[in-house]
Order: sequence, then C-alpha cells, then structure tokens
Amino acid sequence: MTDERRRGPPPEDFSRSLRDRLENAPADERVYRVALELTGPTRVSDIATRADCSKNAARRHLKRLTDIGVLTQVTENPATFERNESYFEWRRKNRLAELSENEYTQRLSELLSEDKEYRARYGVDDPDALDPLEFHDYGDPEQVWLDITTWEAIRKEIRALRQAQQDNSGEEGLV
Repeated sequence: MTDERRRGPPPEDFSRSLRDRLENAPADERVYRVALELTGPTRVSDIATRADCSKNAARRHLKRLTDIGVLTQVTENPATFERNESYFEWRRKNRLAELSENEYTQRLSELLSEDKEYRARYGVDDPDALDPLEFHDYGDPEQVWLDITTWEAIRKEIRALRQAQQDNSGEEGLV
C-alpha cells in the first residue's frame, strides 16, 4: 500500500472546493452549467435564479448558447430554453472519433466485457428482455433498475464507438 493510501482522506474538502469554484465562476459559465442540466423547457427567470445572475445576464448568455447550438429556444413569451440533444450527440461523436486506435480498442473491450457480465448475470442477451417489475428473480428492485439503465448505456456506447470507428475508416462495420 502506498503512503498516500495509508494517510487517509485528503485534507481538502473537494465538494467545498467545487462549490467555491462555481460561486466564483463568471455568469456565463454559471448559465452554461445550468443549461447543461436542463431536462425540459425552462424560463429565463428560473435559469437566472439557478445561475445566481440577473435575468438580463441570463438572457444574453442563453441567446449566445442558442446561437451556437447548445440550447434550443422553445417558446418566445415567456422565453423558455432546453438542451439541444443533437448538439451533445454531435460533440460526443466527435470526441469518440478522436480516440486513438489503442484507446478505442481498450474502451470497446471494457464495454464488451461489462455487456457479457450483464448477460451472464441476468441470463438474457438484451436489457430490454428484463422486466424490472419481475425483480424477485434478481434481488433488490432498485439495483435491477440501475443495472438495466447501466446496461442500456453500455450498449449505446458500444454502438457509438463502433459507429465512430466506421465513420473514421469509411468502411462497413458491425453496429
């Protein structure tokens, strides 16, 4: 065991450090962070409150985020905004396309291994074949639900990695 592990937790409270950094961040960064969390149409006043800035500052930053595609303006009066999921999907695809061959192979191998573990654990080939209401066969219903959503995310990531590799190589591949 290394000296760092024997010493115990770090002396700094990272949650406090993160909170301090957010509080000290400029308004545009705070609005952006709130925008990343939007799950549905949200009013400017609500975004301004969450970002701890004026409505005018929030509106200005929201317009910029809409102009570059991060957000979509849903309604005019009152102005509401939501995340532009296609923008985030595009960013994700670009990040995957930038992986080196070694990084790609390692990540895909890890995900395929996790997929195999879920198939073995639940005795089905696909998370859609599991009914979370039939949890009694697998244990705690919350854990089964978490496993299903995690397994779905793993399979989505496998497809995205394979698609990025196919797009990079210009060849047909298995998805």
